Amino acid sequence: MANEDVKKLSDDVGELKAGFTRIAETLSDLVRQRGQEAKARLEATAEDTWAEAKEKFEGVKQKIHEDPVTAVVAAFGIGLLVGILFGRR
Repeated sequence: MANEDVKKLSDDVGELKAGFTRIAETLSDLVRQRGQEAKARLEATAEDTWAEAKEKFEGVKQKIHEDPVTAVVAAFGIGLLVGILFGRR
């Protein structure tokens, strides 16, 4: 009777090990899949942001070409303001 109990316990432990192995594989697959999804979302967001930044830059560049005097005066004013702000200590 004791040998049968030990054998059954050994079999149960083996089944538990196999179950834990399957759980670990499933979790690993899930983490890998979620990581790939997050990477794809991040890449899409980065591409959208880059496209928007390029579009804004082109708009600014166009405005500078249309009215360069205003652009120079604005840049001078901003530079002066930044100089005053950071010049104080």
